[in-house]
Amino acid sequence: MKSIAFFLLFLGLVSLSIASTSIFLDDLFVSPTFDSMDSALINCSATDTCVGKGDTCAGNYALGLGCSRTNGTCCAVGLFCNANKTCVTDTYEASCNAASDCYPPGQFTCANKTCQYIMGVGDECTDNSLCYSGSCINGTCQGQKENGACQSILNCNFGLFCKQTGLGNSTCQNTTAQGAACTPGGVPCYPGNVCYSKSTPANYTCQAVGTQTAGGPCLATADCGSGLVCVTSGGNTTCTSVSTSTVACTANANCTNGLCVCSMVTGSSYCSGALYNNPCTDESLSLTECLASNSCPMLSEAPDSCAQQKCSSDYKKANSCSCSLSNSILGKCFYNQYCGGFPVWAIIVIIVVAIVLVLAIVLLVFFMMRRRRQYDSI
Repeated sequence: MKSIAFFLLFLGLVSLSIASTSIFLDDLFVSPTFDSMDSALINCSATDTCVGKGDTCAGNYALGLGCSRTNGTCCAVGLFCNANKTCVTDTYEASCNAASDCYPPGQFTCANKTCQYIMGVGDECTDNSLCYSGSCINGTCQGQKENGACQSILNCNFGLFCKQTGLGNSTCQNTTAQGAACTPGGVPCYPGNVCYSKSTPANYTCQAVGTQTAGGPCLATADCGSGLVCVTSGGNTTCTSVSTSTVACTANANCTNGLCVCSMVTGSSYCSGALYNNPCTDESLSLTECLASNSCPMLSEAPDSCAQQKCSSDYKKANSCSCSLSNSILGKCFYNQYCGGFPVWAIIVIIVVAIVLVLAIVLLVFFMMRRRRQYDSI
């Protein structure tokens, strides 16, 4: 038993040593990487020097335009160059004098001289201006009931939509229930459902998102199941498998139902289109289902929102699943705060190592005390 204890202790120390010197531990102290997206049809020769979070900037990066136009001092896509000429992810809790001081526009407003998230129906609030519905009662954003006046779906209670009932008049009305007949482009289906037909000829009904199988007819990718997207080919629109990695190309002929485009920052060509670079279908589907099952009216990054309170794990997965593409398409000109950092598998390894060390120490102490009692009894 004593030899086992020493072996476990040795194993734990070796494992911890390896872990502490490996790349994944270094990731804990590395700032998030930049992700990628671009479809500019230009010569594959440009390189970019966009600046990242916390860096000094002179402007914001515009899709399709080279960041070097400002001598490499503009923020990557996903970042904002604030009044202090610093790249930031957003202006949450920053000081402000008006809503125009807060970024991104429409997502934040200025309340009590501080940039705050605008919340959805059912979310916590402290002021009417902090609700998309414009009504904060007893600390909660209130929505309009059926037949209540609205400007958009954000004014209505969960499960309702904003329907135009006359010139300049709109009211909150019920959506179509799951399994009920529907018309594409007509009355929306209840959240978490989409209007499509599983067969030909068409028989449109509201079905749960992601229930159509490969080869089945569809109207949008939300109709399709795991690893599928809705693509039109040969006059038929069906759910089709997607590529989960970057596909290199030299001409459009190399890309089925897609284009061969050039990454203006990495200098290489890749296939772009519905069938390519779509590794996030499962994660997006899970997020949609989570929001619907928890009656979250909208997707929000606000810490106190329904989306983050109930579906933060799904939200993070949906935003981080494409990080593996970061070096193959747009390099350093797209910021994604969910890329980089400490990987989950590394945390699991450290926990296992810690458990092994604790067990080894406990066993070692036990045998040392036992041996001491033996000496004391002599």
